[in-house]
Amino acid sequence: MSLADAPRQRILDAALELLAEHGYEGTSLQQVADRVGLHKSTLFHHFKSKEELAGVVFRGLAERLLKRLDPILAEDPPRFDSLLAALDASVEHFAEEPAAGRLLMRLMVTSRGLAPGSPFATPPGEVDAIDRLVIALGVWLARARNAGVIRTVPVRHTVLNLMGLVLFYPAVAHHIPAAVLRADPLAPEMLESRKVELREFLRGALAPA
Repeated sequence: MSLADAPRQRILDAALELLAEHGYEGTSLQQVADRVGLHKSTLFHHFKSKEELAGVVFRGLAERLLKRLDPILAEDPPRFDSLLAALDASVEHFAEEPAAGRLLMRLMVTSRGLAPGSPFATPPGEVDAIDRLVIALGVWLARARNAGVIRTVPVRHTVLNLMGLVLFYPAVAHHIPAAVLRADPLAPEMLESRKVELREFLRGALAPA
């Protein structure tokens, strides 16, 4: 990242955290400016509006995760171990970007209007970034189901359940008192324990009988 990109990246990082904490309606450009330590007018050198800023954050959120998952999901033929590897990659991703996990969980249960001017609006012919993530997972599951790699399950429900399982922990861990967890929720041993739990759940829920 060049020095010229540094203020823009700081703005994006602050916006991601605030959107995860307060949602789109509860986040203002003034809050972003205050968190970054810039004058609000400076933000307009990088983003024309809150809608544009949020749109860039939302697209980046999905694209960074897809970049990790694409090599696994593109595998042909699909393998069950690839699903487990995708799960591990997702756990590691949200350990590095916990705010992204909280925001993605929020977006999963938010009505996303696609009218012009909406931060979710995309150019004609393109697919919303969050929907691209859901579609990519759905396509892999459908291929795996057809190949007998996983049980015959409803793909849409399975996608949402998988995303919920992966996202729930990073979405709530920062609210759980340390005394309850008895360890840093992002410590390596906690992450490994989380991976093991999710792998065993998936084997029981999706592996062919």
